[in-house]
Parts: sequence; structure tokens; C-alpha cells
Amino acid sequence: AGKYELDGTTYLEGTTYAKVLEEGMPIQLWMGSAAATNGEKRDLRNYNHWKMALLAKVVKKRGTEISCYVSYLKDSTDEDETLESNVSPSRIRLVLGSDPSIPSTMEEAHLALMGGEQTIHISSADNNNDAATANKALPSIDEHTGLSGWSTTTIRKVSSHYEQNQEKKRKRNHEKELAEYQEKKAKEIQARKMEEAKYANAHDSALGAYDVWSSSTPG
Repeated sequence: AGKYELDGTTYLEGTTYAKVLEEGMPIQLWMGSAAATNGEKRDLRNYNHWKMALLAKVVKKRGTEISCYVSYLKDSTDEDETLESNVSPSRIRLVLGSDPSIPSTMEEAHLALMGGEQTIHISSADNNNDAATANKALPSIDEHTGLSGWSTTTIRKVSSHYEQNQEKKRKRNHEKELAEYQEKKAKEIQARKMEEAKYANAHDSALGAYDVWSSSTPG
């Protein structure tokens, strides 16, 4: 559900993969009838109703709902892009593996829906292929600890796509913090300069007043 193939290309439907959508992603935007069904959108005969576009902004609404700002060229001869707001994910599809910001495999797409990672717990008893034997078998007891010999292994699966996106977010946050710090320092320096100028002007005024009085004193 939420994905399909046409001529060897895998598409991810925006409604199902809304959680994956983020600013800067290249997407395909449905420009056909608003009443079109999913089947009609998937139909290869309606391929020309899809337009290449760029996600300019993703706005989170209540719950899991989102709406998007999308930019695209209405016509191939246009010099300026059109920015359309309040675009529903139902009008969006992603081409699997078409960009570093988009999952390159269905496993990565699945992990992306789960927040980028998945934790799997595997009991050693699960490794026994004979169900009957597994049911009858009793776990060995460690005489020192009194605990069952059955163990649980935890596997944490993280997609490279998720790690790359996390790295991008960390970089953006770092750049934002650095810009805010530099702006703060610039304001502090400007305030200090103004304070120094104010002090210098007051000092000059005091000297000027002293010179006036000293020059008027009889010799």
C-alpha cells in the first residue's frame, strides 16, 4: 500500500508517505482533476498530468495532517516559478531513489515511516525451527543466577537515508546557532561602540567647557 511501479520506476504516494516529506525534496505534483482516484493517478496514460516540482515548505497541522508549499514552472518557457500553497499530500508522489533526500529502497522508506529506525527483539527460542520441539523444550537454568538460559537479542536497524537527514538537520541547527551567536556578538560590539562614543563625547564636552573658562581668566 502506498507504492506502485510503472515501467520499472517505483513511486511512493504522498498520502502514505506524508511523514517522509520535507523541505527541498524534488517531487511530482498531480495537475489533473481534483476528483481523480488513486487508480487514475497511477494510470500510465495520465503520466502527463504529473509535473516536476520542489517542496518549498511543509506545514504541520493538527495531529499527523500536513499541507505543503510547492514551487514549479507552469510552462517550460516561464522564467519565474509558481508557488502554490496548501497543497495536499494526495497530489504528491516521490520517485524512489531519485534524490539523496528520498529513500532509495523500500526498506529505507519503511524505516522512514517509523521515524528512521526500528528496534527488533529476537528471543533465542525463536531460532528453533521446530515449533513442537520449541514448545516442549525447557530453558536451561543457570545454577549461579537462577535465570533462564533463553536470551533476547536487540537489533537496531537505522537507514543510511535517516542518518544522512539527521546529519543535515544537525548541520542546519549548528549553522543557525552560529548565525544567532554572531548576530548577538555584533549587537554587543555595536552597543559597546555606542557607549564608548557617548563617553568620548561627554569627555570632549567637559574639556571644551574647561578651555572656555580657562581662556577667560585674566592674566
